[in-house]
Amino acid sequence: MEVETVLTEALACEVKIATPRTYAMDLEQDLFDVVVIDSALVRGESEDAALRLRACGAGLVFTTLSIDDMDGLKGWDGIAVVAKPFDDHHLVDAVKNAARL
Repeated sequence: MEVETVLTEALACEVKIATPRTYAMDLEQDLFDVVVIDSALVRGESEDAALRLRACGAGLVFTTLSIDDMDGLKGWDGIAVVAKPFDDHHLVDAVKNAARL
Protein backbone atom coordinates (compact mmCIF):
# COMPACT_ATOMS: atom_id res chain seq x y z
CA MET A 1 0.00 0.00 0.00
CA GLU A 2 0.96 3.61 -0.34
CA VAL A 3 2.28 5.56 2.63
CA GLU A 4 -0.80 7.75 2.64
CA THR A 5 -3.23 4.83 2.84
CA VAL A 6 -1.24 2.87 5.42
CA LEU A 7 -0.85 5.80 7.80
CA THR A 8 -4.40 7.09 7.42
CA GLU A 9 -5.85 3.67 8.17
CA ALA A 10 -3.48 2.73 10.99
CA LEU A 11 -3.24 6.06 12.80
CA ALA A 12 -6.40 7.93 11.84
CA CYS A 13 -4.22 10.89 10.94
CA GLU A 14 -4.13 13.51 8.23
CA VAL A 15 -1.53 12.85 5.56
CA LYS A 16 -0.26 15.47 3.13
CA ILE A 17 1.63 14.37 0.05
CA ALA A 18 4.28 16.75 -1.25
CA THR A 19 6.33 16.50 -4.41
CA PRO A 20 10.08 17.03 -4.62
CA ARG A 21 9.34 20.45 -6.13
CA THR A 22 6.97 21.58 -3.37
CA TYR A 23 8.08 19.94 -0.15
CA ALA A 24 10.43 22.73 0.98
CA MET A 25 7.61 25.27 0.63
CA ASP A 26 5.21 22.90 2.40
CA LEU A 27 7.64 22.65 5.32
CA GLU A 28 7.66 26.43 5.66
CA GLN A 29 3.88 26.86 5.38
CA ASP A 30 2.53 24.00 7.50
CA LEU A 31 3.24 22.35 10.83
CA PHE A 32 3.88 18.62 10.73
CA ASP A 33 4.20 16.05 13.49
CA VAL A 34 6.19 13.68 11.28
CA VAL A 35 7.76 13.95 7.82
CA VAL A 36 8.25 10.72 5.84
CA ILE A 37 10.72 11.39 3.05
CA ASP A 38 12.75 9.38 0.55
CA SER A 39 16.42 9.26 1.52
CA ALA A 40 17.48 9.89 -2.10
CA LEU A 41 15.67 13.22 -2.02
CA VAL A 42 17.50 14.28 1.12
CA ARG A 43 20.88 13.23 -0.29
CA GLY A 44 20.24 15.14 -3.50
CA GLU A 45 19.20 18.37 -1.82
CA SER A 46 21.26 21.41 -0.99
CA GLU A 47 22.47 22.11 2.53
CA ASP A 48 19.76 24.79 2.85
CA ALA A 49 17.04 22.24 2.15
CA ALA A 50 18.50 19.87 4.72
CA LEU A 51 18.57 22.69 7.28
CA ARG A 52 14.90 23.47 6.57
CA LEU A 53 14.03 19.82 7.07
CA ARG A 54 15.85 19.78 10.41
CA ALA A 55 14.33 23.10 11.47
CA CYS A 56 10.70 22.17 10.76
CA GLY A 57 10.44 20.57 14.20
CA ALA A 58 8.81 17.39 12.93
CA GLY A 59 9.88 13.84 13.62
CA LEU A 60 11.55 12.28 10.60
CA VAL A 61 11.35 8.90 8.90
CA PHE A 62 13.36 8.08 5.80
CA THR A 63 12.26 5.57 3.18
CA THR A 64 14.73 3.95 0.82
CA LEU A 65 15.27 1.45 -1.95
CA SER A 66 18.97 1.19 -1.05
CA ILE A 67 20.22 -1.55 1.26
CA ASP A 68 23.16 0.76 2.03
CA ASP A 69 20.83 3.24 3.75
CA MET A 70 19.28 0.71 6.13
CA ASP A 71 21.85 1.41 8.86
CA GLY A 72 20.98 5.11 8.71
CA LEU A 73 22.03 8.13 6.71
CA LYS A 74 25.29 9.90 7.38
CA GLY A 75 24.64 13.07 9.35
CA TRP A 76 21.12 11.97 10.33
CA ASP A 77 21.86 9.87 13.40
CA GLY A 78 18.87 8.36 15.14
CA ILE A 79 16.46 8.82 12.23
CA ALA A 80 14.56 5.64 11.34
CA VAL A 81 14.94 4.22 7.84
CA VAL A 82 12.21 2.02 6.36
CA ALA A 83 12.93 -0.14 3.30
CA LYS A 84 10.75 0.15 0.19
CA PRO A 85 8.63 -1.64 -0.61
CA PHE A 86 7.92 -1.37 3.07
CA ASP A 87 6.23 -3.58 5.56
CA ASP A 88 3.17 -1.65 6.75
CA HIS A 89 3.89 -2.43 10.41
CA HIS A 90 7.49 -1.20 10.17
CA LEU A 91 6.34 2.06 8.62
CA VAL A 92 3.63 2.63 11.24
CA ASP A 93 6.04 1.82 14.10
CA ALA A 94 8.67 4.19 12.69
CA VAL A 95 6.14 7.01 12.37
CA LYS A 96 4.81 6.42 15.90
CA ASN A 97 8.35 6.50 17.29
CA ALA A 98 9.24 9.64 15.32
CA ALA A 99 6.12 11.37 16.65
CA ARG A 100 7.27 10.70 20.23
CA LEU A 101 10.73 12.22 19.84
